[in-house]
Amino acid sequence: MQQANNVSTLIKSLKVVCLGLIIALALSNVAWLYAYVREAGQNAQRVYVATDNGTTSAIAAGQVQPTQYEARNLVRSFMDLMFQHDASTFRERVNHGMKLIDHNDGRAIYETFKRGKVLENYHRYNSHTNWTCDSVTVDMSVEPYRGIVWGAQEVVYDNQIAVQPVAARFTLSRQLRSDINPYGLLIDGFNFIEYRRPAPDGSRPTK
Repeated sequence: MQQANNVSTLIKSLKVVCLGLIIALALSNVAWLYAYVREAGQNAQRVYVATDNGTTSAIAAGQVQPTQYEARNLVRSFMDLMFQHDASTFRERVNHGMKLIDHNDGRAIYETFKRGKVLENYHRYNSHTNWTCDSVTVDMSVEPYRGIVWGAQEVVYDNQIAVQPVAARFTLSRQLRSDINPYGLLIDGFNFIEYRRPAPDGSRPTK
């Protein structure tokens, strides 16, 4: 009799263990299915872009809404890269800046550098340039976004500083986010405009 009770107890214990294993397996399958669906959704948003630097992954345009901060920061970064350099950093910074702007617009800026012999003058006069951003405004109420940037480029050479005001209108189009351009925006329609920069004391310059 005692042996029969022991067998019955053992069978019940085995049933409990089997039931626990079945529940654990079911929960594991649910967790795996959730992870699979989530990963599949992320992969559906991710695309791969072929660039001059190779193939890079990116998040499809339209998946993430750009913010005002990102838009203004993109423009500040672009202007800093394109208008602040010296003989040793000119090519690297300009090439990086070109990734943030439409190819034709970027090429037009680069051609002005070539006509002005910027790199040659850096070497000849041991000079460099600094960029100061005065303001950036971006209207993101409609697409493409539109904005204006104001600032000044300082040309430093032979212990002298020449200040050149720089301002431009531009539009921003939503693009793929990637390691090359994490902002999800691309500058285009870039056109220089006149900018009468206030003097350091706050007064307006005379004509």
